[in-house]
Amino acid sequence: MKLDWRLLIPYELLEPNWRLWSFVGILTLGFWALLAFPMAEFAGYIDPFYSPTILIVPLPGAFRLTCYAYRKDYHRHIFNHPLGCANADRGESASRHYTGERSAVFQLENFHRYFMYAGIAILPFFYYDFYHSLISSGTFELRLGSLLLLANAITLTGWTVSCHAFRHVIGGNVDCYSCVAAGGPRKDFYDRQSWLNKHHEALAWISLLTIILVDLYLRGLAAGLPIDKTLLRF
Repeated sequence: MKLDWRLLIPYELLEPNWRLWSFVGILTLGFWALLAFPMAEFAGYIDPFYSPTILIVPLPGAFRLTCYAYRKDYHRHIFNHPLGCANADRGESASRHYTGERSAVFQLENFHRYFMYAGIAILPFFYYDFYHSLISSGTFELRLGSLLLLANAITLTGWTVSCHAFRHVIGGNVDCYSCVAAGGPRKDFYDRQSWLNKHHEALAWISLLTIILVDLYLRGLAAGLPIDKTLLRF
């Protein structure tokens, strides 16, 4: 009996899907660049992929991969399953039943709430990278690269604290929500986080772009491109 190898691979991977293969191509190219051309520090700038992410890269990587914003995108737009609860055609078939969150993949994705703590723990290091860039020359020096490091730290913070799991920690894990809703500092904090949560998906993609932009910026500097400017020095 001849085994049809196509039965071992999800049919989504066999169909032309520019989103999937573009994502795989960019991810492969990115990992190749990080491994083939490691970047630690250059001209007083610490690469965000190096400090401290490189020490615990599986944890923040898993935090981002299991993010609700990304989960929606790759479930709906890459794997086409499920397409959405309100969609009449959710991508289900006799061979592709939707099992809610009982499948092994969903169970792994639910560890997102625990990966979040690793994401929060490394945030101060990105602000330290910004501070280090200001004083690395022995004097205070604000450069374009410093502003990019700061923007990266801010967008990563915005994405992390707008997380749905963070929302649960500050306001969803109570037996008496009406008690929280009655007012007080916790309710105010919860309302502010709720506003951020509405923009969580946008922050997810922006923070991903900024961290890649900073890495490419530092690689450009290391390659000799005259792109860095000193804005303030004293």
